[in-house]
Amino acid sequence: MLSIIPLLLLLPAALGSIIPPALVEDRAAGAVSPNKTCGITGAGLNNGYTCPETDACCSSYGFCGTGDSFCLTSAGCQTAYSTTRTTCQAPKSGTTISVDGTCGTSGAGKSGYKCPATGATCCSA
Repeated sequence: MLSIIPLLLLLPAALGSIIPPALVEDRAAGAVSPNKTCGITGAGLNNGYTCPETDACCSSYGFCGTGDSFCLTSAGCQTAYSTTRTTCQAPKSGTTISVDGTCGTSGAGKSGYKCPATGATCCSA
């Protein structure tokens, strides 16, 4: 029985390596960013900072900001590190202007983006 006790002491460390990443992300989020970096990717470098209310969305590049390039789920908005869980939004098909050069819902277009009013204004097949 006493030989099992050292193994039980190691159990929490072993479980830490198999906890799903989403749970680890939720625990890390919380401290408000002092420098507009956030999250676990890009500039965030796993700092786990949450964005302040003025720059509510944590982009896929690890910066806090507003607008579609920061706040669209299709652009990689990091929900766990944005001001609230509802800050990141899905694009509205046919309404949201493309943030990545794709458009529509077929071919390369998966998010239903529409083309900008200037430049490449037509969506190809």
